[in-house]
Amino acid sequence: MAIQYLPATITFVFLLVILSYYILVFIKPKKPKQERKFASISIIIPAHNEEKYIADAIESALNAYFNGKKQIIIMDDGSIDKTYEIALKYAQRGVEVIRTAHSGKAASLNRALSRAMGDIVAVVDGDSYIHKDALNLMAKELESGNVAAATGVVKVRNRKKFICMWVHIEQLYNSLIRMLFSKINANIVTPGPLSMYRKKELIAAGGFSTKGFSEDIDIAIRLIRKGYRVGFAEKAIAETNMPYDAKGFLRQRTRFAMGILNIFRKHLKINNAVIDLYTLPLFLFSYVQAIIMGSFTIYQIASGYLTYFASKSVYLNLAVVKFFFEWFSIVGFAKWSFGVITGATPLTFVAIAGIVSTLLSYPLFILAIIKFEGKFDLWHLVPIFFMFPFWLVIMLIYILMAPNYFRKNQYNIWKKNE
Repeated sequence: MAIQYLPATITFVFLLVILSYYILVFIKPKKPKQERKFASISIIIPAHNEEKYIADAIESALNAYFNGKKQIIIMDDGSIDKTYEIALKYAQRGVEVIRTAHSGKAASLNRALSRAMGDIVAVVDGDSYIHKDALNLMAKELESGNVAAATGVVKVRNRKKFICMWVHIEQLYNSLIRMLFSKINANIVTPGPLSMYRKKELIAAGGFSTKGFSEDIDIAIRLIRKGYRVGFAEKAIAETNMPYDAKGFLRQRTRFAMGILNIFRKHLKINNAVIDLYTLPLFLFSYVQAIIMGSFTIYQIASGYLTYFASKSVYLNLAVVKFFFEWFSIVGFAKWSFGVITGATPLTFVAIAGIVSTLLSYPLFILAIIKFEGKFDLWHLVPIFFMFPFWLVIMLIYILMAPNYFRKNQYNIWKKNE
């Protein structure tokens, strides 16, 4: 019988999570004084089959401002396309290009780290592009207090590609959450498109873990547990090219899901750190929420279609289109909310919590767009209006990947553009 209360419980907890975000919005932490200056930086660009984007990534690193000496290291991790040949052309401009057998992103980063000469180390994915002031802005974060790592805003460069419209909104939202979490040192993600570390502290922490796909989360957690902070530079921007075909998108998302499951295995524990009391439990809740609510939602959609249409030998007509349109767009939520208000739909605790949490969620998306983009256009409107299908796909991936939690060994070797 307890299973019938799961949706209500999850909806209520989700409401509390959203409310916690709003509390963080209004927190204004004191900025620590700058205690040091860095004279040099090493920029590591790991790449595996990035012939489309590697030139832009290198150019952006070359053109980025830094008040000091700049070293750029390209790690070609066993590419089978022209990534290495394209990167090698930049050797004449002082760029170090290293080619290794395919051993994974983390292993590539560690090899480059052993050759890094800079006081600080920046990581820029081979499919990403950093803005000219990004390095200096993030370096300022590392100059403050005990900040050992920093990140900034991630945008999607090819956002006008179909699925990338949704991914762009997701990345802006994730950037907002990282900014909010950084206020209480609860951010545990230093994403690949652009992250920065103090080299001495990064090496002392053991570098990047080759066990698990989420090396960016793993290193942030280990640094925080050593007493350091992970900063956020809200004006430092990196743009990344996301996979836009079904194969590439699903491969990326299954890797993300398996990576976070590995993080749970390695790092989820009871402790008095903020990340142990808030961030990691929240990440776990999000995954469990996806599995349970995703399963319930898929069941509701399927049973509704079978009951009202398929059982009557009606498979596709205007009524069917209307049924799925309402499920997959914000219209369905608006119709349901209106029904609750007018009394057509029963006013229950779940209904109230669901409406309030959803109504509070959308302003956060709008806030992320306005804060990091300064404008609102059609490419923002469409994915927000039809956000539910994207969430549903992510939920389904999380459901399918859940058994990987019990997989003991997970190695950081990824396939891309193959």
